Amino acid sequence: MKHSPAAWAEKRKKGIVKYLLIDGILLTGGPFALVLQVVGYFLLTESGTSFGQYFTESRTWMTFFFHGTLFGGIMGLINWRRNEKFFAAASQDVK
Repeated sequence: MKHSPAAWAEKRKKGIVKYLLIDGILLTGGPFALVLQVVGYFLLTESGTSFGQYFTESRTWMTFFFHGTLFGGIMGLINWRRNEKFFAAASQDVK
């Protein structure tokens, strides 16, 4: 479990939507999308395209948004379910 049972109890009170937005999309998806954009510059750009030109293209920002949102949302949901499972098991052990 990523969080202690007490910390997870506090996080789960705020709800899954907030968890997916903060822990999923921002904290997991954001860095992932950033790394993919930098890698994309070196692997997918045409020769002669500068770093500045690549990052001013709308395609770059659309892929950044989709990478961050999809990956972050999926990983956030996986982590939520995993933490819920461990929290339920820890609650059963206490009783």
